[in-house]
Amino acid sequence: MALFGSNNTLSSGMQQVSTPTRALVSPSGSIQGASGAQTVFGSVRLRITATPTGAGHQLFLGIGPASAVDGYLSAVSYDVATNVSVSPFHLTLARHGGTATPPPPESQSFWVAKASGSHPTLTWTVTSGSYRLVVMNTDAAAPVAFAGGLDLTIPHSFAIGIGLLIGGIVLILIAIALIVLGVRARPRPESRPVPDPAAGALARAGRTGRCRARHRI
Repeated sequence: MALFGSNNTLSSGMQQVSTPTRALVSPSGSIQGASGAQTVFGSVRLRITATPTGAGHQLFLGIGPASAVDGYLSAVSYDVATNVSVSPFHLTLARHGGTATPPPPESQSFWVAKASGSHPTLTWTVTSGSYRLVVMNTDAAAPVAFAGGLDLTIPHSFAIGIGLLIGGIVLILIAIALIVLGVRARPRPESRPVPDPAAGALARAGRTGRCRARHRI
């Protein structure tokens, strides 16, 4: 609820990103059970916007199967975003070396979603599979520098969060009630009478007197 808010969207905000290489690539992510998630939440959508830092540059945004992207960039120098933190924004990059110049990304047919231009916006409905996100200049030149933002929308996540919160509170109240009832219903140990030392002394004295009387007889 705190991360996605009432609009069901997790947003990174616009952030400055750059790489001296020919491409910025996400790690290979394996998505499983997307159809099941869509049944529960609806269509999970990823929206990416970017604006080139330099004037006159054109950007390409693309999402493609990991194997196809790896083959396309196999001999190309690019950076992989190994870790992304949204709040605060932090990007950790790992360099993949290469000297080849790839063909323009738009000439490739394997992209499942793509956008290009001076202010491209890519929207993709998340589906099962292994994919990579790629950001390049449209001419595949280096470096790549842009201001970009990422929005992940999970429909009904706020309402589901409220339902889970209410359910958790109800379970806590039930647990407290059961604990209280258990304490009240616990049988109390029976109190045993405390022996009277004086009465015990008299009883012992009486027994001694009777024994002495029998001895005299």
